[in-house]
Amino acid sequence: LIQSIDTTTVIANNYKIIDGSGKYLIPGLIDAHVHLFQSPNDLLLYVANGVTEIRELIGEPDHLKWKQQIDQGRIGPKMFVATPRLGSFSKMEGMFMEQSQGFINVPDAASAEKTIKQLHADGYQGVKIYSQLNRESYLAIAETAKELNMTILGHIPWAVSYDDIYENGQSGIAHFEEVMNALAREFDDYGNFGGREAEFLDFINERIDDLAQNLIKNNITVTSTLWLTESFVKQKFDLDKVLREVELAYQNPGISEWSKYIPGGLGWLPKVNRYKLNEALSPEELEGLKSFWTTYGKACALIANNLSKKGVKIMAGTDANLPPTVPGFSLHDELGSLNRAGLSAAEALRAATSTPANWLKSNGGKIATGQEANLVLLEKNPLEDIAHTKAINTVILKGEVLDRSLLDEMLAAVKTANDRSRTVSIDEFE
Repeated sequence: LIQSIDTTTVIANNYKIIDGSGKYLIPGLIDAHVHLFQSPNDLLLYVANGVTEIRELIGEPDHLKWKQQIDQGRIGPKMFVATPRLGSFSKMEGMFMEQSQGFINVPDAASAEKTIKQLHADGYQGVKIYSQLNRESYLAIAETAKELNMTILGHIPWAVSYDDIYENGQSGIAHFEEVMNALAREFDDYGNFGGREAEFLDFINERIDDLAQNLIKNNITVTSTLWLTESFVKQKFDLDKVLREVELAYQNPGISEWSKYIPGGLGWLPKVNRYKLNEALSPEELEGLKSFWTTYGKACALIANNLSKKGVKIMAGTDANLPPTVPGFSLHDELGSLNRAGLSAAEALRAATSTPANWLKSNGGKIATGQEANLVLLEKNPLEDIAHTKAINTVILKGEVLDRSLLDEMLAAVKTANDRSRTVSIDEFE
């Protein structure tokens, strides 16, 4: 814990003194939307990038194990682990979704209640709501989670209304994108604004006041994942450029190569990219899709700007490990996107520190006496340029000092491990 904050104090000889002259101290950063999948080396990437806490939103048993190990001293960010995705499917479709994409099928209220009680007993801290959940199961999940003091967060299911979200205790929406998609469904029964892009952006401006007021009234926090949504159009139309811009060498090859690619998979590279377009599309269809996905990103940025100005609580999250968000590094990209969308540097920093810490009920996110000693010492002032969060000199993790040389060793170890397991060359992207 942080013992005291003072201009002058007596330091015992057994404490290490860090000279912070000319440097800038911020709280450890928090990524409020990550996916570790089966990639434990990501834990080192987070720490090396000053990310001292994460919120895992497709939890697995291994993640619960890693969380326990970190609590017991393993190097890694403090972890909040939500349940696997919950959706409502027919029996056959449910079996496919469980096997191929890790869903838990809850087709009715009884199965939903039973499932939540088991997941709570397993140690999951929050319930991950997903788009395909039916209203009956959603309401049962909300009631059961409330009884068990589990937080509810995630998507806005297609079968529920904003009023259902407001009235049943969901405390977090997982993306600006989810807010945008719900508005798109209001705008058009099929959630499609293709050909009416300008009209849709005007519709967002018309609806945002009422929406923001209700989010604030019901204490619902919105997570960003803005950089990712802005990348969709780039991945579809200029993927090579995007892959050259991210720290691809640190990305787990088992995810980026995705040799067992299925629709909805996680592939990053050109042959398996999750977001690649059908090569048979006509020039007219391609032009329409480019306009659609460009507006998709603009709509999410517009929502970010408006919700922030109106006082809605925003948390920075990246959807890390979805292409092309490299764990740890991606949070710095996200802060840049938030800043470009209209948040000040201070507001962007708050979205990655105190706001998620408060949501997580974590003893972090602030520099204050009694707070957990998760801190990042920077070479440059992030309030002058939010990109300066990348200029990391030292990370302090639960009071342990990790200097620049040690952080570099951690990064090198991950890169070496990746290079050993790589089966597809990425030289063209470096």
